[in-house]
Amino acid sequence: MPELPEVQTVVSQLEQKIVGKKIKDVWSDWKKKILPSFSTFTKQVKGACILGTRRYGKHIVIDLDNEYSLVVHLKMTGHFLVKDEANRTTKAFTEDPVNGYIHHIVTFIDGTTLEFSDMRKFGWLHTMKTEEVETLASIVSLGRDALSPNFTEKYLRDVLSGKKKQMIGAILLDQNIIAGIGNIYRSEALFLAGILPTRRVETLTKNEWPRIVPAIKKVLRQALKLHGMSDGDFRDTDGLEGRFQQTLYVYGRGDKPCKKCGTIIERKKIGQRSVFYCPHCQK
Repeated sequence: MPELPEVQTVVSQLEQKIVGKKIKDVWSDWKKKILPSFSTFTKQVKGACILGTRRYGKHIVIDLDNEYSLVVHLKMTGHFLVKDEANRTTKAFTEDPVNGYIHHIVTFIDGTTLEFSDMRKFGWLHTMKTEEVETLASIVSLGRDALSPNFTEKYLRDVLSGKKKQMIGAILLDQNIIAGIGNIYRSEALFLAGILPTRRVETLTKNEWPRIVPAIKKVLRQALKLHGMSDGDFRDTDGLEGRFQQTLYVYGRGDKPCKKCGTIIERKKIGQRSVFYCPHCQK
């Protein structure tokens, strides 16, 4: 599933590519994921111009000039592709099978298309009044954004004061506490912080607490520079893979030597998700 760096990559690219464009038409062959209904969705976006893009956790918001917004969640395998006359026949679009599961298309007056490829078909698109976006249940429930200035050590300690028995590795995936972190960046951030994911909150020391938030932000910012990670299905709006997978220290490297100390990386299940760590570098 795309995490914060992947979603922010898409938001930033859409800001550059589609702002100012006027919507001509909408097509879909999977209308059950167009909300509140395909007919209403079409009425609310046709003829509107794109004002801007923003992000709430893993939600993409595309604001229109008619007081409506398009809210999108990529879910597990969804991604946007922006095609025009110049790039429509590039290899990324024509030869990469991951980019071939097109289920929704927004066509602009100038011929540019915003296409939603989604192999698993779990992603959704929802129009609503711009002023109501922040009332959407899945946005209301979000904790502080992992890259927000308001996501601080104090916030983390305060919000976890009643969760002392929980493992830090599980907590970092709780979108109600921290918005945007998923499995990949959880493992990488805890490696950078030198903390085992199985550690319970109550065991964290005064010297360890200050390492957690900076490690999370450093990993996410590095991933942003590399357009995120393509752990299977993610592609950016050019149909290209992210490059963060080239820099991984622990995620997906179970049974391989640690890049820092040579100790074999271990894999463990927390809940239903795998977490990777170095038993020597992380305590």
